[in-house]
Amino acid sequence: LTLKPRSYSIASSPLMHPEVIQLCVVQVDWTVESTKEFRIGEATGYMKVQQPGAQIMCAVRQSAIVLPKDSSDPVLMAGMGTGLAPWRAVTQERVMQKRQGLNAGPCVLFYGARYEKFEYLYREEFEKYVAEGVLSIHTAFSRDQARKVYVQHRIVDATEQVGQLMLRQNGHFYVCGSARQVPED
Repeated sequence: LTLKPRSYSIASSPLMHPEVIQLCVVQVDWTVESTKEFRIGEATGYMKVQQPGAQIMCAVRQSAIVLPKDSSDPVLMAGMGTGLAPWRAVTQERVMQKRQGLNAGPCVLFYGARYEKFEYLYREEFEKYVAEGVLSIHTAFSRDQARKVYVQHRIVDATEQVGQLMLRQNGHFYVCGSARQVPED
């Protein structure tokens, strides 16, 4: 089976997981309206049927994300769905820096998905990082209430925190996720 290359963001920090690379992948599936045929994406379907220890051809590329040179600078991150992947890696990096006694600046994560119950990826892990004082998290689950709430609403709700970190503490703001799927309302 030959598949076209797919790109996935690495969802783990080499400081925390030096021997492995973790990905955050959600299976792509859909039903064809005209035939009612259920289909599964080629790449995610292929990954799903692999046994533990299976070897899969891959390549690691240089990240397009450039973090601040000063690890004490705040990092603000917005991720929608699997757009959470690189922010998990960045947060793990900051957690490990703090655990090693280095001056790790605050991480603020704005995370959005449709349903908290089904799509709150890495919830327990992030709650531990909040308890360690490395991370603050603002979630937006758009389908859990009558009025749809998105990441951009949570950013507005946190205006004071965002302003303080960005304007007074040299914060850096990053976004990851499909721009085509960001609602305008």
